[in-house]
Amino acid sequence: MAKIAILGTGAWGTALGNVLLKNGHDVLMYGIDKKEISDLKKGVNTKYFGKTKMFCAPKSTLKEKDVILFKPSYILLAVPSAFIEPTVKKFASKLSNKPICINVAKGFNPKTNDVWSVAIKKIIKPYSKGFVSLLGPSFAIEVFNNQATMINAVSTKKKLAKNVANLFNNSTFKCIVTTDEKGAEIMGSLKNVMAIALGLAYEMHTSINTRAAMLAEATKEISLIVKSLGGKPETISNFCGIGDIYLTCTDSKSRNFSFGKSIAQVGLKQTLSQNKKTVEGYSATKIAYKIILKEKINAPVLSEIYKVLYKDKNPKFFVNTVIKKIIK
Repeated sequence: MAKIAILGTGAWGTALGNVLLKNGHDVLMYGIDKKEISDLKKGVNTKYFGKTKMFCAPKSTLKEKDVILFKPSYILLAVPSAFIEPTVKKFASKLSNKPICINVAKGFNPKTNDVWSVAIKKIIKPYSKGFVSLLGPSFAIEVFNNQATMINAVSTKKKLAKNVANLFNNSTFKCIVTTDEKGAEIMGSLKNVMAIALGLAYEMHTSINTRAAMLAEATKEISLIVKSLGGKPETISNFCGIGDIYLTCTDSKSRNFSFGKSIAQVGLKQTLSQNKKTVEGYSATKIAYKIILKEKINAPVLSEIYKVLYKDKNPKFFVNTVIKKIIK
């Protein structure tokens, strides 16, 4: 049994907490929402999962000192991306036993245009025994409801990734180790951008031919960018690659995919005004566009969705323009 502190009481933190509780680990969940903490003490999180019970009620707290006194062997970082750096800074130097950091954030850091692991590792380096990311096709609601799920435990240190994977592995949840940290994280960031593009394309075109072609082109562009930035192209075949791309780019449970569909339905301006959820792909599109310009990569899906989001291009012409720009 391991002692694991989860920072964040949202859907993903709660779903992973439920997996860990099922596996018999000692789990403490820390958050800032009084209602969510109150719910967790009863073994539920009604905001995200209604009245469905967790495997058992985790320990839960609003107090930072409780996390410090808990002395966890692992810290699972499951806060929204806007709060990642301040949260890590708040706890890193106070945890005397140097816990291993488990990251579930996907996307680019808007301050540095790099993946989140770079910023997190820089902060935790003197205070942690290691860093592992969990990446792959995994809607929180399905993980919470014990639907069969397979993802990757990603770290440059294979043994460390395997240890973290073993914390979560059970009959319905499986982590497979990969060491291509750069490739996996870039894919995790870019698939959110492509999900907006595919949501737009799916809403405007019911043709399966068109949808399949757009998904294939988006996947190819992600692979080209990963290779250009030093990742391994073969990682595209892993769960954190095609698995996560397919999940995020084809299903309305995906915030980014739904965002793209909404643009097709009511336009960008109204979609932005109505959107109250974090849509990582919207801001990541700017960063991704800078990358393809710098690396001189022909990426029509990415470049055209950038123009829709930031250059007022009519989304009606999105797919046809992409098709025209695809070259051998």
